[in-house]
Formats: sequence, C-alpha cells, structure tokens
Amino acid sequence: MPDLSALNSRQYEAVQQVNGPVLVLAGAGSGKTRVITYKIAHLIREHGIAARHIAAVTFTNKAAREMNQRVRQLLGGREARGLRISTFHTLGLNIIRQEQSLLGYRSGFSIM
Repeated sequence: MPDLSALNSRQYEAVQQVNGPVLVLAGAGSGKTRVITYKIAHLIREHGIAARHIAAVTFTNKAAREMNQRVRQLLGGREARGLRISTFHTLGLNIIRQEQSLLGYRSGFSIM
C-alpha cells in the first residue's frame, strides 16, 4: 500500500472512505490528484477491486497522463493493468468504438 502518511487528515479520510461517494473540493495545487491516485491504489490493493473495474475521468490529456503515471508509480504496471484513466472525450469515444456494432456503426467511423 502507498505510504498514506504523505496525506493530510482530510485527504486520508477521502482515500479511506469506500462506502458511497466522496466530494473533493479544493484549490489548485492542494492535492486533489494525489487523493484520486491514492484512492485508486487503495481500492485495488486493500479492497481487491480489479483495475479494469475502475475508470478515472478528467478534463485534459495532460491530467490523464499525470494521473496514469502516478497510479503506476504507486502500484506498478501489473496491478494497474486494465485501469482506465482518460478524458471524458476519450472515454466516450472508446465506449462508442467498443459498442459500434450495437449502435449500427461500421468500423472506421468518424466523429466530427
């Protein structure tokens, strides 16, 4: 498990809470990404949730890359296999691609 001593008391509480939603409101540079990445690692390591059952969604590609790197540093590549960390747009596109035949789309479709 990642070293939770790196978290302040509020961050620690958010990471440990697994029954129900957690709302994290904070300013820039306050550790929101740290809370999310530690929470993902906690769910996988301490609660046995398979990485493939977790999706972390962000607004920018830069944030998605950073979050991905941080989770992989905490867990290692093997435990993080199947984890989805992407932007809203990428997640939506991947769902459409995965379900394209159900939606009546042909392979190679374009979104404009």
